[in-house]
Amino acid sequence: MSDNSEFAKSVDSAMQLMIQGMREKMDQACLVVEGEARKNCPVDQGELRASIASETEATEEEIIGRIGSNLEYAPYVHNGTGIYAKDGNGRKTPWGYTVKAGKYKGFHWTHGQKPQPFLENAKLTKKNEVEKILGG
Repeated sequence: MSDNSEFAKSVDSAMQLMIQGMREKMDQACLVVEGEARKNCPVDQGELRASIASETEATEEEIIGRIGSNLEYAPYVHNGTGIYAKDGNGRKTPWGYTVKAGKYKGFHWTHGQKPQPFLENAKLTKKNEVEKILGG
C-alpha cells in the first residue's frame, strides 16, 4: 500500500492557503464598506465616525466580516427613534429631556430622530465592489 501522507499534507496546506486568501479578501471587502460608512456617517463631534470599525472571523464553516460601532447610541442614529424609528419600533408620543452642558444645553421636546442608515447605505453602495473582491 502506498503512503499518501505527503499528499494529505499538501491538501491541508492548500486548504489553509485558500482560507487565508479568502480571509484577506474579506478584510479588504470590510475596509471598503467601512470607509464608505465613515464617509456617510453623520457628524456632530466625530465620535461615531471614529468608532466605526471592522473585523473578520474564520470558523470551520464560514468566514464572517463585520462592520459597525461599539457606541451605545449608534443603533439609534442608524435606525432612528420615536415616531421616525425604522419599522415603526419607536415611541409614539413626544418626550422631553434636559442636556446639562454643551452646545445643546437646556430642555428639549422631541418626537424622535429620523434614521440615518450609514452602514446599510454603505453596504448597498459598495455591493458590486465587494462582490468583485470576494470573487462572486
